[in-house]
Amino acid sequence: MQFDQITNSKQSLTIKSGLFLLLMVMIVPFIAFSIFKAIDINKRIEAEVQGSSLSLAKSVAQSVDDCVISTGEFLAPIANNKDVRTQNYSAVKVWLKEIWPRYPFYNNITFVDANGDVKVASRSESKGSEGINVSDTVYYKRAMQSDSVAVGDLMHDKASGIPVVHVTYPVFDFSGKRIGFIAAAYDLAKMQSKLMQSDIPKHTLVAVLDNKGSMIATNREPEKWVGRSFPGETGSGKTLERTSGADKVESPNGSVQLFGFATASKVPWTVRAGVDEGYFYDQVKGKLINHFVALIPFLLVAFLGWFWVGRGIDELYRRTEYLSLVDPLTELWNYRKLNHDFDRELSRAKRYGEQLSFAMIDVDHFKHYNDHNGHQLGDELLRSVADVIRGAVRDIDCVYRCGGEEMCVLLPATDNIGAMSVAERIRAAIEESNFIGEENQPAGKLTISIGVATYPRDSISKEGLVQSADVALYRVKDKGRNRVAAYNEDCSNWNYEGSYFNKYIK
Repeated sequence: MQFDQITNSKQSLTIKSGLFLLLMVMIVPFIAFSIFKAIDINKRIEAEVQGSSLSLAKSVAQSVDDCVISTGEFLAPIANNKDVRTQNYSAVKVWLKEIWPRYPFYNNITFVDANGDVKVASRSESKGSEGINVSDTVYYKRAMQSDSVAVGDLMHDKASGIPVVHVTYPVFDFSGKRIGFIAAAYDLAKMQSKLMQSDIPKHTLVAVLDNKGSMIATNREPEKWVGRSFPGETGSGKTLERTSGADKVESPNGSVQLFGFATASKVPWTVRAGVDEGYFYDQVKGKLINHFVALIPFLLVAFLGWFWVGRGIDELYRRTEYLSLVDPLTELWNYRKLNHDFDRELSRAKRYGEQLSFAMIDVDHFKHYNDHNGHQLGDELLRSVADVIRGAVRDIDCVYRCGGEEMCVLLPATDNIGAMSVAERIRAAIEESNFIGEENQPAGKLTISIGVATYPRDSISKEGLVQSADVALYRVKDKGRNRVAAYNEDCSNWNYEGSYFNKYIK
């Protein structure tokens, strides 16, 4: 009896020891993997946050440059106007007052002579501006030394008292003598909508500062901070010293933020985009909780089928992601993919000084085809047209379906001549192809019309390129269809109510 009890006790101990060892074999790797995962998640999210902050800072810096460039393009024709160059102040005054209301971002548009006297001002309360001498300002000194666009420092307007930044363009008389300059005073409160993107996350702080530490724009309480100077705000010594890259910065109150820094190329302004470290840790914590919640119930299964299940999930994810970017009818890329690719390629073109073209394609008289052949054949026709276009473009080009019978092509690293060549090849390929029911078309053949726009010749923004190509496309349709046209001077002067230019200046 005593022997049996001893034997049973030894067997119980052996079983418990085995279970403990089995438990340890399962738990120890799990704990080790969890520690590794925590470190990996921390590094990955920190890199993602700093990367997104840097990307956002660069994007805002590019917006700053775009503002300066577009203002220079606006001021140049004014500076070269005959009445301006002959100092016909009464005529210039009438003209500036007429055009100024169409540009709400500018607090004032002025003609300043070589002595610094404001001779003409666009604001209705002109007596408050005209006659003022600005020769003691930074923007006057820079304007008188520059042969093109110049930008002043932040200052309070001498007439209105509001914080402004002046962008200037020199004026020369017909003998080549400098007689002054045209200046547009950016209203910093209104400049917010141009620099601060609407999709900036709430947890991100974005600020634009000049080289003296004055706040030009910010996405948080701009009415409180814009126009104020922060020359002593150096924190750990990195905040204002850094002009590019990413770094952790400790604020004077002890909080730590993950910042991205970028500098505009047209003005000495620094953009900083930062995320509070508390938000970063919340993201890490959330990822770890999700990791544990998802991993614990499947711990035993994971030891047996980890690789098989992992491969299946990865393949399902890739397939789902692919289907979300493809038009189900034509199997071309869809509008979501176009937006993503357009932003990437335009950013690349700006970074490396390359050109980028965009072609918009419309099937001529597609409604007529549907009415005579039915919508089922209409769908078949769109699939066939997509196949022809796909076969006519180059390997570097991407074809998308924008909606209905409209398709488009993004042509990276391609100037206007190259884009017109590709567009003509597409048009000819469609005209030479045979399609069911095309004999009922008005021309007896199925044809397409194409409008082409090129960065930076026609526009410097995605929206501008799309609208410019659309203007060119409608110009083609106005001239008879089955043609290719670029957005050139003829198109830009065309009375098109919805053109990009009219949209951009509002």
